[in-house]
Amino acid sequence: MKTVKKMAAIVLVGAMALSIAACKKGAKKVSADDFKKACEEVGLTVTEGSEEGLKQSIGAKNEDDSLDVAYMQAESTDDAKEGFEYFTSSVDSLEAMGAKVDKSSTKIEAEVEGTMFMYAVRADDTIITISAAGEEQVNTAKDLVKKLGI
Repeated sequence: MKTVKKMAAIVLVGAMALSIAACKKGAKKVSADDFKKACEEVGLTVTEGSEEGLKQSIGAKNEDDSLDVAYMQAESTDDAKEGFEYFTSSVDSLEAMGAKVDKSSTKIEAEVEGTMFMYAVRADDTIITISAAGEEQVNTAKDLVKKLGI
């Protein structure tokens, strides 16, 4: 009987350790090349730019700008955290409009009845943002999230 209890306790501790490890796992970092490739695969036009305070800046849009995607590599992880906090605050207005919102310290997802979609994810020094308006663009945005593995 003691052996069974001991084994059960070991299994429970192991399960708890695995669940804690899974929670601490951060968002997947996407390379600039993988970002560009995935955006092009869903039919977006990709442009590289330069912005003060960023090591790298890449944008991708559809023809009418109803789907807008950005890849930003900050100078540091701390800079990326600050930038991500800005996106977190912008979601509050969507939540007030009735958006379904899911947010954590590294990911924000907001959707209004399949017609508006906003997604932001931070991994280390990189932030990716996606915003879409319209059912077709929302579906494309979700496909892009899957392709990027974020």
